[in-house]
Amino acid sequence: MRILHTSDWHLGRTFHGVDLTDAHRAFLDHLVTLAVDEQVDAVLVAGDVYDRAVPGPEALELLDRTADRLTEAGIHLVATSGNHDSFMRLGHARKRLDATGVHVRTRLSDIAWPTVLTARSSSGSSPGTADDFSVAVYGIPYLEPGLVHDRWGVARTHEAVLTAAMDRIRAHHSSHHPGAALVVAAHAFVGGAQASESERDISVGSVGIAPLTVFSGADYVALGHLHRPQALAPTVRYSGSPLPYSFGEAAHPKSTVLVDITGDAVSGYDVAASAIPLPQFRPVRTLTGTLEDVLRTPVEPDALVEALLTDPVRVPAALGRLRAAFDGLIRYEWVQAGAHLPDSPGDRAAAHRRTESEVFRDFVREATGAVAGDALVTRFESALVTARSENR
Repeated sequence: MRILHTSDWHLGRTFHGVDLTDAHRAFLDHLVTLAVDEQVDAVLVAGDVYDRAVPGPEALELLDRTADRLTEAGIHLVATSGNHDSFMRLGHARKRLDATGVHVRTRLSDIAWPTVLTARSSSGSSPGTADDFSVAVYGIPYLEPGLVHDRWGVARTHEAVLTAAMDRIRAHHSSHHPGAALVVAAHAFVGGAQASESERDISVGSVGIAPLTVFSGADYVALGHLHRPQALAPTVRYSGSPLPYSFGEAAHPKSTVLVDITGDAVSGYDVAASAIPLPQFRPVRTLTGTLEDVLRTPVEPDALVEALLTDPVRVPAALGRLRAAFDGLIRYEWVQAGAHLPDSPGDRAAAHRRTESEVFRDFVREATGAVAGDALVTRFESALVTARSENR
């Protein structure tokens, strides 16, 4: 049996306001081709299929098109809801969809509703022999402790609700599918993992972190929520997101996980998981150096760019020059120590004596290279008076 583990598609997401629909479409086209070429039996999405509870029409169309292409190729699609998804909307018509090969698990009652995949070895053995085996894929939708713990009579922590969910899965598996390999998909923050800056925090202190031991007994655990690909154990992995959703995240290559399950119910199952690198579907670049060095750095025409400038002093009209050089400029920042801070007590005292209008004039000159006219300064001062009166 071969499964392709993915997560955190975040369909409908933007990157600092830049639409990522084309990048998501390119990823999904690549995913379908990869699944067909690798002859996988199922594609697994461990939560955060969408980026928001009410996805837009483009995001809905992307999922619909991908599900059609996978099922037409005879490949199952198994998806659970993440903290970004609406369990009601993602799970709409899930029971009717199940017969088509699209298996969506979004509710508490779905935890004991596995997707059972059956495979046979290539030996040509007759059905029912030890050479046949099955895989039971259980999906744990994102469990908000505040909404779940009372119903299950457990503590209000992610560890407690995930433990309760796994207890139910192990009990159901042993009574209904004792001979099947056990695969669990969960959207959670598991201890020992490294987070990225673009994930929505689902923890307070350490109550959002669950220990690895929660998933004991599973042959493979497909995790979602953290966008950085990483293995917590040989058979417990985060696939990571297919696209970077922050500049810091772009430093870590993206991948999916190809999971091969072999063996049989008699002698046991072996699981081998390997990362399959993904191409960059929308380049994201952080350029560091002086303004002149950055302007000379070649980047892809469609790259999203962050410029970290190290000039000892601010260079006038830097923003305009950066925008002219990079169509995808998202942000820039002066990072050279002392470039934007007074160096001496005398300088600091002088800075405190400057009026807001003087600071505004300097800002306009540094950002655009032009002098702020009296009319523009008057508008600024009027807006400042309004803002101060509203804050009283």
